[in-house]
Order: sequence, then C-alpha cells, then structure tokens
Amino acid sequence: MAKRKTLTVDDYMKLDYAFVVLPFSEDDFSGYRAFLIDIPAVESIGATPEEALRDLNDVKKEWFAYALAKSITIPEPNTAFQAAMTYSGRVTLRMPKTLHRQVSERATLDGVSLNAYLNSAIQRGM
Repeated sequence: MAKRKTLTVDDYMKLDYAFVVLPFSEDDFSGYRAFLIDIPAVESIGATPEEALRDLNDVKKEWFAYALAKSITIPEPNTAFQAAMTYSGRVTLRMPKTLHRQVSERATLDGVSLNAYLNSAIQRGM
C-alpha cells in the first residue's frame, strides 16, 4: 500500500474550500461573518464582506498550521457540496392553490406565461 503524501499548510491553502459570508450582528457590532462550510470553526468577522473574507484566509492559514502541529485531522473540501451548488435555473415551487390561481390569472392578464410572470415578480422583490 502506497503511503499518502503529507500535506503542508500551503497545500491545504491551495484546496478549494467552499465558504459562506453572512450578515452578522452582536452587541454593538454589525458586519459580516465568513466561515468554511467543511470546517465551521474556521471563521472570521469583518465590517464588510470583503474584510470578513480577507480575514478568513488568515484564520484558515493559522488553523491549518495549528491542526497540523497538533495532528488534528483536516477534512478535505467536500466536492459533492460544491457540485450541488451549481445552478440549473430550475426551481420546483409549491404554493397554496389560491395563490396559484391568483398568479396564473395575473399572468394571463399580463399576456405572459406563468413562468415569466413569476420570474418578473421575484426580480421585482429582490
């Protein structure tokens, strides 16, 4: 059995870990929280999404170094999650029958398909 190469901090930094940046508010601070999907303990907070993401890279590097020094198993990126995050443009939506009737009637009055009407309504709401 071949021995697997031990990865370094730089090797882990080159891997494509998925991350999330979300609004964050606590006490007197409002900003953004960034964290790795596969390693939620690796997180940072910043005043802007860009700052939180920039700081996340620093925290990630420090955490990888710490984990390697303490022989903590570092999970590799979940490629299945990343593959699932591709967007096909298709959504299945359930709604009450009364709402379905209302939007269908509005689409007909506007002379567009139900799909086009819902697309437009969602875009207006965004």
